[in-house]
Amino acid sequence: MPRVKVAAKRSRSEQPPSSSSSEEEDPHTKRIDRCPILIGKNIDLASFTFDASSFNLENLFEGMGWVPILTLNDKVYPTLVKEFYTKMKFSPGLDITCLLRNKRIKITHELIRTILHLEDGGVRLYTTKTIPHTDEYDPIQACCHVTGKNFEAAVRLSSNQLTLPCRVLHNIIAHIIIPRKGHLDEVNHYDVFLLDSILRGRKLDFSYIMMQHMSCVLSGTRPKALSYGMILTKIFQHFEVSFRDSVAILPKATDTINILTLKRMKVFKENGQWVVKSKGFDEESGPSTLPFEGEEMDEDVSPPSPPRPRSHWP
Repeated sequence: MPRVKVAAKRSRSEQPPSSSSSEEEDPHTKRIDRCPILIGKNIDLASFTFDASSFNLENLFEGMGWVPILTLNDKVYPTLVKEFYTKMKFSPGLDITCLLRNKRIKITHELIRTILHLEDGGVRLYTTKTIPHTDEYDPIQACCHVTGKNFEAAVRLSSNQLTLPCRVLHNIIAHIIIPRKGHLDEVNHYDVFLLDSILRGRKLDFSYIMMQHMSCVLSGTRPKALSYGMILTKIFQHFEVSFRDSVAILPKATDTINILTLKRMKVFKENGQWVVKSKGFDEESGPSTLPFEGEEMDEDVSPPSPPRPRSHWP
C-alpha cells in the first residue's frame, strides 16, 4: 500500500495574524479615548473689581495681555477635540502638526498669538515636576507673596493658605490658563509661579504655556484631561476643518466665572470688604480660612466618551 504524505500542522508561530488583533487600537488611541474633555470657562471681568487700587482682575490680566483668553466664549466639538489629540504630533521645533479631516494643521506660537490676538514676547517657562527658576523669580519670596505669610523654603501649598485674591486667581488658572481635572486643593510650584507673575506683572508667553501643557497629554500612561476646547475651535476654523456631523457643546451660564461664582466659593462682601465664610461661620470665630477645601472642578469636565468600535475616526 503506497504511503500517503500528510502535511505537517503549521506551528502556532506560523499562523497568520487574526483579524481581531490587527484591528486592535493602539495604546495611545485607547488612552485618549479615556480622557475627559475640559469644556473651559470664561470670566465676567467687570464683576471682579474687589478694590480698584489693589485687586482689579481686568487690570491684572491686561498687564499680562491675556484678556482675550479669559473672555473667549465659543462652542466645543468633543469628537474633533479627541480626534485632534489622537493624531497630533510635536515636531522638533515644538510645533504641533495634525492631519484632521483632510486638512493639514500646523500650530505655532505665532499662530496662537495671532488667532487669540495676544502680544508677542514674554518669559517662556513651563514645568510640572520642579520648582521654576528664572533670574526674576524667587520661589521663597513668591510663597510669601501669595500667602501673606513667612516661609524659609519653597513649599507645596494648599488653596486654603492663599490670600483671598490669590484663591480667585488660582481658580482661574486651574480652569483657563492650565486647565486640569480634579480638586483645587493643591497649589503646585508652577501655580505659585503663575500667581506671582500675574500679581507682579511679569509677562509670560501663553502660547508656549499652552503648547507645553498640551504635550503632557502625550506623555505617560495615565489618562489626562483634554484641554483648550474653545481655543481649538478657533484653530479648526482657521484651517477650515469641516464641522459636519460634529455635535457642539455650548457654554452654560455656570461656565462663566462671575460674582455668583464667588458666592458659591463662600466669598461675600461685608462692611465694604470681601471675606470668606465657611458653612459654620459665626460672628465670634470670624471668616473661615478654608473656603475651597474639597472644591472639585466637576462643571468643567465632560464625561469620557463610551468605547467606540474598532475603527478610525470618520
